[in-house]
Amino acid sequence: MSAVILASGSPSRYTTLTSAGITPQVIVSHVDEAALQAAHPTASVAELAQLLAAAKGREVLSRIIADAALLPAAPAGPRVLIAADSILELDGTPVGKPHTPERTREVWQAMGGRTAQLHTGHFIARLDPVGTPEQPAWQEAGSRTQTASTTIHTAALSDAEIDAYISTAEPFDVAGALTIDGFGGAFVTGIEGDHHNVIGLSLPLARTLVGELGVAWHQLWDMSTQ
Repeated sequence: MSAVILASGSPSRYTTLTSAGITPQVIVSHVDEAALQAAHPTASVAELAQLLAAAKGREVLSRIIADAALLPAAPAGPRVLIAADSILELDGTPVGKPHTPERTREVWQAMGGRTAQLHTGHFIARLDPVGTPEQPAWQEAGSRTQTASTTIHTAALSDAEIDAYISTAEPFDVAGALTIDGFGGAFVTGIEGDHHNVIGLSLPLARTLVGELGVAWHQLWDMSTQ
């Protein structure tokens, strides 16, 4: 089994992987998202999602290469690092995590009953072991980046429904004030594309990119949990 590192603290991404038979080690990235976005004022929403995913993956990758102790000794073999970032696009404008009730209400008043696009940038890298058992080390053996986009059709919510959704606090820390794997699932009337992508990680795309790095997707399955 090749171990997987998830460079994200997102519970949804972790659950998506574990539900697919993969138990990742989580190493949360430290990237100033606002600063990166400010540094790329002409980037499209899809491009911005990819820039953020790559920055988060590269940040964790550099820490692992600098400090091999971040990864446990077992299992042997290569590791696969997965980073992702999701941004909702509405009318050509990025809609990030609202964080507050006021902003959540604004988003849903603008988005309800309409169509939006959810872009998730993916960064996947392979790390190969080098050095000795006494002095382990890791080196990058390649990486891939790609953005997956999914079209989302939303319901027109009443003020009471928006207030109720706000009271759950669920939409505060998710892209576009919306997630389909919780209370918000009832407010999505249709999806065109990979539904996993809306949760924050496209499994079909991840499988393709991992395969391009010379690792078969099924090698990542944690059969000990079966």
